[in-house]
Amino acid sequence: MRINRWLIILFAGTSLALLIYTLPAITASLVLIKGVGRPLPAAVQEIVDGQTLLLRMPDGKNVCFVLNGVNTPLKHQPGYRRSVLGLIDLSQGRLRSEVRVQLDAVLYDSIWLGTVYDVREEINGNLALIRSGYAWPDVYHHDHQDQVNIYRQDAAEALQEARSNARGHWLGIHIGEAPEAPAESYISNLIRDGHSAPACQPHSPKS
Repeated sequence: MRINRWLIILFAGTSLALLIYTLPAITASLVLIKGVGRPLPAAVQEIVDGQTLLLRMPDGKNVCFVLNGVNTPLKHQPGYRRSVLGLIDLSQGRLRSEVRVQLDAVLYDSIWLGTVYDVREEINGNLALIRSGYAWPDVYHHDHQDQVNIYRQDAAEALQEARSNARGHWLGIHIGEAPEAPAESYISNLIRDGHSAPACQPHSPKS
């Protein structure tokens, strides 16, 4: 009986130690960037999905850039193709493929999370995607709570504008693409499972 008790204690202690050891790795999968400077210039190389851009940075390196504070359908979800087309339209139109990007966080040391602007920094591409009706607001990951609050209000107004003007997903033409927000956050899924696109894998040949 005493041996069983010690085995239970040993097992519980080992489990607790493993939990403590792995917890930092889990929570560190998304690292907020503090003291971010001016947005960096970049060129859009590829539209990976409805929320991810493959960017060429000034040093020639390709980076997977995920729009922060935005939620779009995953590949198997209704509305995915429409959100992809919306991001293509935005990048080739108002952003004109030459952009500036503000880095807010890094995921798994291989994916950037932030905001994309036009070269003059007059258009916030994240909000523009929502305002055009191709995305929904999501949690905005940022180091300063006041910026989070400002974005939350701006995103809510952008969503209302898209609905009121029947844009994108609210256009009224839905063939298997109902205008309901995805059941799960794109970024939450990304933090949990990583990115499915080959170009966004660590040590990718394109990176």
